Amino acid sequence: MSRSRLGPLALESKLGAHPSQSSVWSAVHVEQRIRLAIKVFSLPLGGTTESRKELAAEWARLKQLQHPAIARCYGGGFEETDAYLAYELVEGETLAQQIERRGRLPWETVLDYADNLIAAMVVAHDQQIIHGGLEPDKIMIEPLGQAQILDFRVDRYDSPYHTNQPASLLHYACRAPELITSTSNLSVKSDLYSLGAILYFALTGRPPISGDTPEAVAAASATEVPSPINAVVMECPIWFAAVIDQLLDKDPAGRPFGTQAAQLAFVEVRRKSASGVGVAEHASAGFSPLNMKVDKQEAKKVLGRADDGVLKPVDGASFYEKAWFLLFTLVVLIGVAAWFFVPPSEDKLRASAERMLATENRTNLRIAKDEYLMPMTRRFPDGKHIDWAMEQIDQIDMLEAEYQLGIKLKHGRPIRNEAERLYSQGREYEQFGDMVSALDQYKNMVTLLDPEDEKSRPYINLAHRQIKTIEREGTQSGVRVKLIEARLSEAESLEAQGRQIEARKIWYSIVELYADNQEMQRQVQIAQDKLREVTEKSKPRESDSSDE
Repeated sequence: MSRSRLGPLALESKLGAHPSQSSVWSAVHVEQRIRLAIKVFSLPLGGTTESRKELAAEWARLKQLQHPAIARCYGGGFEETDAYLAYELVEGETLAQQIERRGRLPWETVLDYADNLIAAMVVAHDQQIIHGGLEPDKIMIEPLGQAQILDFRVDRYDSPYHTNQPASLLHYACRAPELITSTSNLSVKSDLYSLGAILYFALTGRPPISGDTPEAVAAASATEVPSPINAVVMECPIWFAAVIDQLLDKDPAGRPFGTQAAQLAFVEVRRKSASGVGVAEHASAGFSPLNMKVDKQEAKKVLGRADDGVLKPVDGASFYEKAWFLLFTLVVLIGVAAWFFVPPSEDKLRASAERMLATENRTNLRIAKDEYLMPMTRRFPDGKHIDWAMEQIDQIDMLEAEYQLGIKLKHGRPIRNEAERLYSQGREYEQFGDMVSALDQYKNMVTLLDPEDEKSRPYINLAHRQIKTIEREGTQSGVRVKLIEARLSEAESLEAQGRQIEARKIWYSIVELYADNQEMQRQVQIAQDKLREVTEKSKPRESDSSDE
């Protein structure tokens, strides 16, 4: 496609590790001035009327798929013989690029990525949307270290609107064996296998299936058993490796029951890692929710069974070695284990969450959300504590958003989210001492931003918090002009003392914060004049030349 425009979009350049083979472009929406990632499909005659309707229905569903770890779909369109889907343009590098640059990653980093990815997959699978193409090139790592899934599709394999890029080694290494056999086997379990393959690759720096060509990898996928993770990464907790091993089970039935089960397994990994459980303690702990497989030969020995499954007598054995006693003991143990693993009640989940929340520690707040609050909302959507749980989740998300924004501002990283931009400007007003403008800014945020947007909601809650704080302390009418006049006087005093840098900061702040405020145009003009004046003074003067 040689055109530079696609409907309302101005195309910039191709994206991806191999741009010449890519069908994804960076683009700018001409009217809204928003940068996007555009996936373009070309069909003879642009496809049939029916296929166009199906693609339109697909992007309507994708627009409803919203999560911080999912690159959002904004819709799509048709232009002559081309069709396109418009996605959020995520800054950063792909996981494949990061591993190529750094080599294998620390297990703590990989566990953080796993948390991001599995949370996104839970949301997608709840909406009956299966990715079907998860691989390291489809995972974007943002500058702050958050993992995002790219390129969700509703109908990846059956839609006529698809790309024909050549398959890579990693593509087949991360694809479930049953999906290589037939795309009709696409399921939640195939997505879980792909997640396991991605995490294995990130931990070890090598794909779980080896081969010199894509065809060789595809052929080996059904039989080759990946090398044990702990043989390559000895510092990786064995319970983390165990979860990944289960995700990579060749048989879909051997993988976790669903995405939420896998999410709970990762929560358990983080809890054990945070509690400092040792390898020996873990190995001797007996039953584990992470591994429900039992060695059949060992079970036969315990039960006194022959290879044909028939009980055989044990001559001279004591009663506690008799088969009936062992069977009775096994039944009791199974009963105890079943009782032990009964899901906690709503009251117990709240009590456990409250203990974590009381610490006010970021890690514990995260555990409280993932391990107690989110399960409470899923299991007891009409429970007596549902409002409290939702409020706590909002509070945790709000504090996390504020923390992440603080890191961005501290390191001078760009702000591209509108909610972040509006909130940071409100904080600038506060720091400048202008509580009236700050209050107006926060109220505008509450009015303008969509509370249903997961990226905006934490900042709306932050705005509500700041509104309450400012209104509690009170603001005075007309104080804004007096404040700016006082800051101008302060800058003039600093300049007289030779403290030029501090004075410039005040003038720059006035220009940046109030350039669009008609009430402050005189004060803004004064600040601009002072900046020009000090700039002129700082320029080197031309020396006078004289003949000797």
